[in-house]
Amino acid sequence: MLRLKGGDPCVFGRGAEEALALVAAGVPFRIVPGITAGIGGLAYAGIPVTHRDTNSAVTFVTGHNSAGAVPDGLDWDAIARGAPVLVLYMALKHMPGIVARLLAGGRRPDEPAAIVSKASTPEQRVLVSTLGEIAAAAAAAETPAVVVVGEVVRLRAGLDWLGALDGGQLDPDPLGRRNRR
Repeated sequence: MLRLKGGDPCVFGRGAEEALALVAAGVPFRIVPGITAGIGGLAYAGIPVTHRDTNSAVTFVTGHNSAGAVPDGLDWDAIARGAPVLVLYMALKHMPGIVARLLAGGRRPDEPAAIVSKASTPEQRVLVSTLGEIAAAAAAAETPAVVVVGEVVRLRAGLDWLGALDGGQLDPDPLGRRNRR
């Protein structure tokens, strides 16, 4: 028997649950992790999860619990304040509620945000917006998708190598650092 899963099966992918079921059944198994979409998928879309000028921490959050609802067991205020960059998995359906919790926790509505759908496939789509507007964009986005919130989203303007291949222009200073010196 073989179960194939893209990305890292142990990052919000039920890999541990499935492996423990195999252990209980006495079935030998092997986990071969890939690169999780919250890192590799964003990088492919020109959005790094870290950059020395924007953040020293990242928080990965699931957009729904095992019952399919927004995880209310989380301290959303602490998540909002805890890291400059948030990566949300499986969150499209609940974006209005998640955005409301993040804004109530102190995040800015004008903070950059993006949705990367079908990352690293020919159908990849990237919607760049703000935290205050991302819930509306989520209604039109396709799954699977990863949502990222934070200043690293601005770096896409300089790192969208895929768009540049199609004739797009890259911004050599997407964070506006040259004008601040």
